[in-house]
Amino acid sequence: MVRLSGIFLIIGFIISFLLGLIYGDVTIPISEIFHPSGVYAYILLNIRLPTLTVAILIGAILSTSGAVLQMLLRNPLVDPYISGTASGGAFGAVITYLLLMLNLPFSWIIYFQPFVAFFTATLATLITIMIGKKSGYLGLVIGGVLVSFIFSSLVTVILSVMSAKYPQIPPLTFWLLGDISVVGWFNAIILSLFAILLLYFSLSNSRLIDLLSISDEISYSQGVNPNKQRVFWLLFISLVVAYCVSIAGIIGFLGIIVPHIIRRLIGGNTSQLVMYSSLLGSTILILSNILSHGIFGYFIPLTALLSIMGAPIMIFALVRKDVNVEEY
Repeated sequence: MVRLSGIFLIIGFIISFLLGLIYGDVTIPISEIFHPSGVYAYILLNIRLPTLTVAILIGAILSTSGAVLQMLLRNPLVDPYISGTASGGAFGAVITYLLLMLNLPFSWIIYFQPFVAFFTATLATLITIMIGKKSGYLGLVIGGVLVSFIFSSLVTVILSVMSAKYPQIPPLTFWLLGDISVVGWFNAIILSLFAILLLYFSLSNSRLIDLLSISDEISYSQGVNPNKQRVFWLLFISLVVAYCVSIAGIIGFLGIIVPHIIRRLIGGNTSQLVMYSSLLGSTILILSNILSHGIFGYFIPLTALLSIMGAPIMIFALVRKDVNVEEY
């Protein structure tokens, strides 16, 4: 069963990859995919391939992060943004626009927007860790929710000010709801390093994560401090996810639904969950990005598409009691 499911996931990934090469803002003929020339060669090599690579890597990162955090916190409804990473990154992005629009000092920082978003996302994570450091994993979850509310409220205030003063400026809500468009090879290379590190640490520490997912008491008896491990993983995952947020905005639901689907299809331990979640997450994000750009003739944010697909899955799981929230 596991091997058959794995084969289907690999086939689905290959098909989605080919579709991702063909479809987008500009449809590339199949003949040009294998022998690109002229403008199609430029689009394929400089726009389509790096964008597709980034979609694959972000899909793998968010899905793997969700799987690991759900195991560590023993909660299937936890996502990679639980530490406030997403709202912190969004705050950094919109603050650069505000400095530019109001012609305030340091408005040149708009050219370093991804780095600012990365810094504020990391700051939000550190605040969450400080809040929940001595109160266990429940403190981390509650602290993350509070930090998310704070930074989300600040983002709302900034967007309101910008809309009132500059109504002619297009709203930034599309960016805040996820968009993988022209990202370049530089971002693809950085993301590939993050993805390799995340997958390596997740697989090499899979037995430890399995132990932490069972019981804190058993972990202590084996000489493992569960709270220190959770703080380390939360910080590491947040740093990786922060970079994703800084270049693609907030892509919601993926980190929740993919590990849940894999648990239903395959089950297994952390190593299997991580490997198959990364594969399915990449496939779903590739297909979502195709729908987001080009299929309907206009842009649709990724989070909107993923929410439409993901919410019914989670509702179905709750109704069938596959997810028992009372246990948490």
